[in-house]
Amino acid sequence: MERKSMKGVVIPTITPMTEDGKVDEQGVAAFAEYLIEAGVDCLYPNGTNGESLLLTEEERQRIAQIMVETSHGRVPVFIQCGAMTTAETISHAQHSVKIGADGIGIMSPAFFPMDEEALFQYYSDVISTLPEDFPVYIYNIPGCTTNDVKPELLNRLMNTFPNIAGIKFSSPDLMRVEDYFEKADRKPDLLIGCDSLFLQCLITGGVGTVTGPGSIFHERFTRLYRQFREGDMKGAMETQEQIVALDRKLAGIPGIPGLKALLKIRGVIKHDVCRAPLRPLSGEEYQKLEKIVEEYKKEEQING
Repeated sequence: MERKSMKGVVIPTITPMTEDGKVDEQGVAAFAEYLIEAGVDCLYPNGTNGESLLLTEEERQRIAQIMVETSHGRVPVFIQCGAMTTAETISHAQHSVKIGADGIGIMSPAFFPMDEEALFQYYSDVISTLPEDFPVYIYNIPGCTTNDVKPELLNRLMNTFPNIAGIKFSSPDLMRVEDYFEKADRKPDLLIGCDSLFLQCLITGGVGTVTGPGSIFHERFTRLYRQFREGDMKGAMETQEQIVALDRKLAGIPGIPGLKALLKIRGVIKHDVCRAPLRPLSGEEYQKLEKIVEEYKKEEQING
């Protein structure tokens, strides 16, 4: 069986919820179907945008199962398994194998400062419980976790575990992207978590982006990836400029509540409820997003 990978336009899926703040299982399935039909390349549930650290272990595993079942092999589904304890991270990783996910991502531990040796032990404890051929991506988002997987550590992990395919790096540091390649004995599949650097990451040698806004503005993100693969650099540069302009318009809006509001405005989800302590948007913020979507539809000539 062909080994799947994370590449292209990867969507870190939000978690649809009901009005009373429970996971909307039908909404999860419908959202996955919408993204597959939109032509994205991979689904990545239970990450930052999925509010994973605000969900119970049972909720996360049910979401993962729904995503895998809904995709039914049409696009790769990689489950983000990182949690606040090693034991729960292992539980999510093993569950991902059980349900037939194509692989996993593992976020670094959050809040508590960890040195390189502690991070190496954490990843080792999780990955050593998995089948040797089960694909794993490290998820480094130091701005949120405070724990940074540096190039030397990634190289050490990849030399220890051949099933580590690469890393998702959520930072605007393009020099670090180059360092991940330069200091690697085995080149990692690198995905950027910064929309404004999507094209630059591909040019540098990366394989894709992990983008929350790509779930709403998927026409633009999938077009850029197609243009790059076809060698249309002029078109790709123009599309990247449009993505940067969108990114700047969204500045100042709370991230996850903003994504859910945008998806509701586009008619993809019924409710834009987030789990507390994430706050709902103000009326002014919501109106700003409505205007952004309306302008986007005109620019892309989308109806409905």
